[in-house]
Amino acid sequence: MVFLSLFAVRRLEGQEAVQRYVDYLMQGRSGAVLVSNPASGRIRAVWNADVAGGRAFPPGSTAKLVESAAALEEGMLSPSERIRCRRVPELLGERYHCVHPPADEPYDLPAALANSCNYFFSALSARLSPATLAHWYSIFGFGTPAAVPGCHPAAGEVRIGAEASAKALAALGEGGVLATPAQVLLAYSAVAMRGAVYRLHRGGPDASPSPLRRIKLGPRTLDLLTAGLEQCAQAGTCRAAAVPGVRVAGKTGTAADRGSGGRTHAWFVGYAPIDRPRIALVILLGRGTGAHDAAPLAGRILRRYFATGATGATGASEATGASGSP
Repeated sequence: MVFLSLFAVRRLEGQEAVQRYVDYLMQGRSGAVLVSNPASGRIRAVWNADVAGGRAFPPGSTAKLVESAAALEEGMLSPSERIRCRRVPELLGERYHCVHPPADEPYDLPAALANSCNYFFSALSARLSPATLAHWYSIFGFGTPAAVPGCHPAAGEVRIGAEASAKALAALGEGGVLATPAQVLLAYSAVAMRGAVYRLHRGGPDASPSPLRRIKLGPRTLDLLTAGLEQCAQAGTCRAAAVPGVRVAGKTGTAADRGSGGRTHAWFVGYAPIDRPRIALVILLGRGTGAHDAAPLAGRILRRYFATGATGATGASEATGASGSP
């Protein structure tokens, strides 16, 4: 007979609680949810694995992370530079007008990320060549299958046209780029873990992490990206995902559902706590918007996670597996 320690039992109960809660929240919905520990790659919960790893969609504004990193690392954007939002992107027109509240001052990069400013990122795209933007998408894992146990992974797509408008659409995640929820989750996990990315797996809490890739980003770039994602949860489009007393990083996205007659699908991706990430999650909903539909669901999952024994039961042990990561 095998006897489990009280600590092991609590770890299993915490893991099962996360999965049960995700299953409950997603009743009657379409899309996918994937919850992991970014410090090890262990999957805490998955809803609709076939979609999470096997179907690719326009990533919407979650893709703005990639352009941000590209512009900073390529020296095309100064950390202190500000761009005034004029509401309607010159390259894209009224269809992609900004929906955030009018800004009294020009945005720096963290504020533009937090408010998901289409004008800012459309203007920034003019500074990057199609090849450079595509290169940075590949660095973050887009175009490369991200395996999720239980499904055949899709590679997605990165095809960026030479026209200025094509680059702008790609920068906004609305054209030329298709990504699976798993790919989006791992892209943000790289920022959470300061460059380290681990393979997603279903192993036990004590399983050794399997490195997938390391993204080389400067400390200043990582700090600015993190600041923007934290501001998003504090005062931007991710406010509904905030957790009292916990530093949450997040990004929303809303993208056109191709061939649906104007319907949009909704994204949220993020992680917490920022200073020692123990949970990362991505939510894709078949219809809705990131701020009004996906972020509130993420907030419910995160608040439940930090309010129950799930953190102590499954977080501390796994985090030791990636002790070499900053």
